[in-house]
Amino acid sequence: MKTLIWDFNGTILDDLQLCLSIENEMLKKRGMEKYPVSKKDYLNTFSFPVINYYYHIGYTFDTESYEEVSLEFNQEYDRRFDECSLMDDFITTVEKAIQLGYRNVILSASRHDKLVEQCKLLGIDQYFDEILGIDNMLAASKVEMAKIWMEKSDVEPSECKYIGDTVHDKEVAEALGIHDYVLIANGHQSYEVLRKATDNVVYTLKEVTL
Repeated sequence: MKTLIWDFNGTILDDLQLCLSIENEMLKKRGMEKYPVSKKDYLNTFSFPVINYYYHIGYTFDTESYEEVSLEFNQEYDRRFDECSLMDDFITTVEKAIQLGYRNVILSASRHDKLVEQCKLLGIDQYFDEILGIDNMLAASKVEMAKIWMEKSDVEPSECKYIGDTVHDKEVAEALGIHDYVLIANGHQSYEVLRKATDNVVYTLKEVTL
C-alpha cells in the first residue's frame, strides 16, 4: 500500500495569518523594533529551529526564556484556533489519494492529543489512518517518530510520498529516505525560499501529482 505523509501546520491547516497576528501582538507588547513583521518578511525569514527565527525578529531571551515565549504563543494559538481553516483543495486532494489507494498519515511536531483534537474540530480525522504527534511514541523529533512508525508498520520509504510546506519538511523526508516529496508554497515559507532548496515545489495542493 502506498502511504501519503502529510505535514499539518501550513500544509493541511491554513494558520499563517493567525501565527503572524500572534507574533506581531507579542512584539508590540514588548515594544520590539521588528514590529510589525509583514507577511512577506515572515515568509522569507521563518525557519527551523524556531528559536533561530525568534532571535532574528529580536528576542534575546535575556529577561525571559524561549520556553516562556513559546508557551505564551501556544496558549494564544490554542485560544484562537477557530480562526484557522483548511488549506484550499485539501479535501479534494485527500479524497483523491484515498481513491487511488493511499494510506494517509499526519506527521507533526504538535502534541499528539492536541493534534487529534484539532483534526476532530476540523472534521478531518476520518481521512487518516494514523495521526502522529510528537509525544505519542516517546520520540524527540518528527524524523524519529516517523522512523519508529514506519518500522512498526513495515512501511518502506520507496512506498511513501511526503507533502509539506517548509525546507524542514524536505529535510525530514530525506532523513526518512523518502525521495518523492513536494513542498507547497502557500504555507509558512515563500516559493523563492523553497525553490532555493529544491525543485519539488508547487503553489497549491491542487498542483500535487499523486
